[in-house]
Amino acid sequence: MTYKTLSLVLILFTVLIAQQKQPFDLEELFSTTAFDEHPMENIEWMPGSDAFTYTEKNKDTEYLEIYRHDIQSGNHALFVPSSDLIYKNIPIKMSSYHWTHDGKYLLIEGPSSSIWRHSSQAPFYLMNVKTKKINALADNSDQLRNVKLSPDGSMVGYVRNHNIYSMNLSSGVETVLTNNGTKNILNGEFDWVYEEEFGQANAWRWSPDSKKIAFWQFDQTAVPEFNLVDETFRYNKVSKLKYPKVGEKNAIVKIAVVDLKKSKTKWMDLGESSDIYIPRIFWTNSSSSLAMVRLNRKQNHLDILMANTRTGRSKTIISDNDPCWIDVQHDISFLKNRDEIVYSSESSGYRHAYIYDYKGNLVQQVTQGDWEITRIAGVDEQRNWLYFSGKKDSPLEQHIYRVSLDGTGLTRISAQAGWHTPRFSPDYQFFIDTYSSVTTPSKTVLNSSDGNTIRVLNEGTIDAFAARNCVYPQFEKIITDDGVELNAFLIKPYNFDPQKKYPVLVYGYGGPGSQNVVNRWGSDKSKWHQYMSEQGYLIFGLDNRGTGGRGKAFKNLAYGDLSKWSIYDQIEGAKYLSSLPFVDKDRLGFWGWSGGGYLTIGLMTRAADYFKVGISVAPVTDFRTYDTIWTERYMGLLGENETGYVKADLNNYAELLKGKLLIIHGTQDDNVHYQNTLFFINRCIKLNKPVDSFFYPNRNHSIKGGNTRLHLFTKMTAYITANL
Repeated sequence: MTYKTLSLVLILFTVLIAQQKQPFDLEELFSTTAFDEHPMENIEWMPGSDAFTYTEKNKDTEYLEIYRHDIQSGNHALFVPSSDLIYKNIPIKMSSYHWTHDGKYLLIEGPSSSIWRHSSQAPFYLMNVKTKKINALADNSDQLRNVKLSPDGSMVGYVRNHNIYSMNLSSGVETVLTNNGTKNILNGEFDWVYEEEFGQANAWRWSPDSKKIAFWQFDQTAVPEFNLVDETFRYNKVSKLKYPKVGEKNAIVKIAVVDLKKSKTKWMDLGESSDIYIPRIFWTNSSSSLAMVRLNRKQNHLDILMANTRTGRSKTIISDNDPCWIDVQHDISFLKNRDEIVYSSESSGYRHAYIYDYKGNLVQQVTQGDWEITRIAGVDEQRNWLYFSGKKDSPLEQHIYRVSLDGTGLTRISAQAGWHTPRFSPDYQFFIDTYSSVTTPSKTVLNSSDGNTIRVLNEGTIDAFAARNCVYPQFEKIITDDGVELNAFLIKPYNFDPQKKYPVLVYGYGGPGSQNVVNRWGSDKSKWHQYMSEQGYLIFGLDNRGTGGRGKAFKNLAYGDLSKWSIYDQIEGAKYLSSLPFVDKDRLGFWGWSGGGYLTIGLMTRAADYFKVGISVAPVTDFRTYDTIWTERYMGLLGENETGYVKADLNNYAELLKGKLLIIHGTQDDNVHYQNTLFFINRCIKLNKPVDSFFYPNRNHSIKGGNTRLHLFTKMTAYITANL
């Protein structure tokens, strides 16, 4: 048999095998968990770093149980069976758990109910690990929020009815620490806009010695209310949401410290202006000093304030400025053994780590170069190592690195290509690495701190994909007409024929600092892309100017007009596609969600000659209807950039609409209110422009729950199939 004949046989055999595989099915993709990742959940390092715990579901009861994994032996065994989680003869449906620092107790979270994106409430229980005795907190109230054990393991704190409480674990005595909480005065919990745009829900902190509590207080009395209307009742119901839109008043924020022994509250000095943000607070290595991050309203100037918790007096020790905006991180670390701070900043043009002393003097720049760190993972003071996640090797991947605190010995400690997220042991001798790539679902591996693999904990294999003709993104480099290199991906059908002409479905987001073109396993959107590829569509995505991973100057191009470079560069992507011999340039479609929904409408109007079909999910159409923190960060203040807001307003371009456009929105979207869609539709009515729409009753920004995702992607499939 000749080499040519053998090659032909192999090709035919490969095609035959591919034909024998099952086709993707929308109902199976979105109504079952067969194609979902199944990672290890609720991983918690035990005190001492010799073991960690995690949860798995009991196959009979479907309740979570806690397992223990021994580091040295690799043995893992059931540690807390669901049969032990019973309170007053009623089984506890555990959502999560946390260890006390001494390992004597487990804080068990019962069935949790979501409030907003990051916040939730639930009943909480304290379990004595040795005796298995369980006590409920706050009379088994199911409305506890932000529950945390004190560092010394003697107390627990929580928020209920907008007030903060502490409870002594030995005596069971509960103490109220604030007593003025109302729907307008929030203690220990964030208002909606802080939670959504600064990415956290827990608004109070234990001091290192467990003697004090620092907390945020918000007065949102003056914040305008937005009505969320539930139309599914015979008489509709209205719920009011304090939501500051661009240019409106924010809640007034204060920071206080409670001395638990003295029962005294001291308010920290935040400066003269009340029109500020305090997105982060950090205890130093002493309960006598509290650090606070202060941002001005424009978010282009940041101060770190150091406050004396006894007097409340504060002073600025570190300042940071940017011509556009400053991204606030949660990775400021205060060393325990000396008065020094590890702080990350983009002041050099790329985010890097610096060490300052408590007076604000620069001690050491730890990392440097034309690449960025994404998160400081921790500091091993005993061995002088700084651990962090970053993109030194590629902006498309996130790896784990360590470097000496003096800036030497920078080493990558994650081996496999892809996207890595570490969880270090308390003594920094081990880390659990969860990583994935575009071809590999999330895998969990135990490593020593130098990056050597000890054992694979979870292979992460999704068997259902093995029985399908899976296709994966190929990464591309696009050069724009003005000479800028952009990252992109392209997915081809499994039976791709270069002699054919294919329609293209483009997916994009394009918002400041975001990245879609990354070497990481995908989400529900990627599952749909697999399905659509099998239907004969090319799938394409491009990260336009203003997106992340490539330094601050690249991100700053988005500032002041979020439509300018995103639309320009997506047109460049369309031109690139049209140049490919296997692309039908008359059949380009675009879809996106949220910011990507905004981009979709922008392209179907201002780039209508390039795109035939668009699906816009949960779009902003006029940034003046969106919240203060996010919008003013990237667009500037309305009074200073009215021209930019007008240019970015999609309603001003409705007369340019061509092709087929479907807009989808949830009617209970607390984030991007569906009035945005109504405004654009109303403008289209005035101009007699055809536009299609669909609304999901009482669904929020994620548009999910029950059968919703199947219905959504079925509708989207039908729209693309009929029109592209």
